[in-house]
Amino acid sequence: MAGRVRRGRQHGQAVAEFALVIIVALFLLMGVIDIGRAIYGMNAMGNAARMGVRTAIVNQYGPDVRQRAADQAVGLGIDASGTGCPSPTTDTAVCFGIRNPVDSAACTDNPPIGCLAVVEVRYTFRPITPLITVLVPIIPLSSTSKQPIESPCSTSGCPVP
Repeated sequence: MAGRVRRGRQHGQAVAEFALVIIVALFLLMGVIDIGRAIYGMNAMGNAARMGVRTAIVNQYGPDVRQRAADQAVGLGIDASGTGCPSPTTDTAVCFGIRNPVDSAACTDNPPIGCLAVVEVRYTFRPITPLITVLVPIIPLSSTSKQPIESPCSTSGCPVP
């Protein structure tokens, strides 16, 4: 009879230990998932900025450039409907501008061959792990690409690579 009592106590101890360990394991798993989501977001933003500037070197029509960049940021919900570079407080956006390569001011050359096409993609990452969301509720991320313009075309009929 003493053996039965001892087994019951050991079973209760195992359940208590499992309850403590599973909480820590779930937090670690969710943290790894959050890190993966953040890395994916940064990778998708970098790709979106590259594809946006790739389009901008032959097609300077703003809506085409912003849409091409937003299309590459799969799963991030990037809005391409803006008309310029929104305020820094905007959660997600694609910013596009043509800059002078010397002083980064707006390029006034017509045609703008040699000026820099600049595409910036912004995304606000929100972690899902409860402990991380308390410490860091949002993490603003951004990626910028710059390339010299090769072919001027600023109307809606330009090529999209």
